[in-house]
Amino acid sequence: MTAYARASSTFAFGYGGQVASPEAARHPHSSARDAIELHQIAGIFDARAARYAHDDWHRRYAEQFVAVTPVRPGNRVLDAGTGTGFAACAVARRIGARGRVLAVDVSAGMLEQARAAITTSQLSNVDLFQGDATAMTHLTDASLDAVVCAAGLLYMPVAKALREWARLLRPGGVVAFSTMRTGSPSAGRLFRECAATFGLELKDPSEALGTPARCREVLEDAGFTRVDVTPDRVDFESLDPTLAWEANSRAMDVQRSLSPEQLQALRERYLGALSRAMQEDLAASARAEVLYAVARRSG
Repeated sequence: MTAYARASSTFAFGYGGQVASPEAARHPHSSARDAIELHQIAGIFDARAARYAHDDWHRRYAEQFVAVTPVRPGNRVLDAGTGTGFAACAVARRIGARGRVLAVDVSAGMLEQARAAITTSQLSNVDLFQGDATAMTHLTDASLDAVVCAAGLLYMPVAKALREWARLLRPGGVVAFSTMRTGSPSAGRLFRECAATFGLELKDPSEALGTPARCREVLEDAGFTRVDVTPDRVDFESLDPTLAWEANSRAMDVQRSLSPEQLQALRERYLGALSRAMQEDLAASARAEVLYAVARRSG
């Protein structure tokens, strides 16, 4: 059985209605372009899944985020963009056997890792489903107590996602997401600075949600109230320049923008700059500043 085959007609938290097939549920009203973009995102995260599953930083980030969310025992929770399941497992432990987590992701590779983590943790209150967390049309209105999204909202159309989650939440239900602060981590900012010397103008991927004011704005625009944004830090215990290069160059898709010679030159420049920054101030180089946003559905 695949990681998402458990989403059968008995699933959907018992809220009524059958769950469509993974493909149909993923793109019920999407354009061809949306489907292509989802396919590309899924492919990127399929390639990262095995490494993410053993990444202690991602685990600590997810667990610290869940710790500040007001989910309660017995809650019905959607974990949007569950990835390797770190947040889903933390939520499942919090809500207990009377609660239920639906962990959704577009990446089959990520869901396979999540299934392994759930099995290892001996959790029986998590269902996995491959699909688009911004179009959960097989779930009924006001059927959830909470929606959480650990570090995944920037990979989704933000306004669409929040509108959909507002639809799914009961009045007073909780929505919560985590995001990196603008300019953090410093290794990413340094990469963009080095890329600029090769004519690549790369935007900070955290810019859209990377300030408390911006988090409040998007939540209030979607109709949420009682918004609270908590700053925090989840620093890297170690920083490997080679892994930092691989992560940034793939995420920014620079490998298609430069010739092999330019790419090698950028790599050497970045590794040199990052190594010097680590020698000057290792703590600052490993610093990761994050935000946890929590709000309530009005009504």
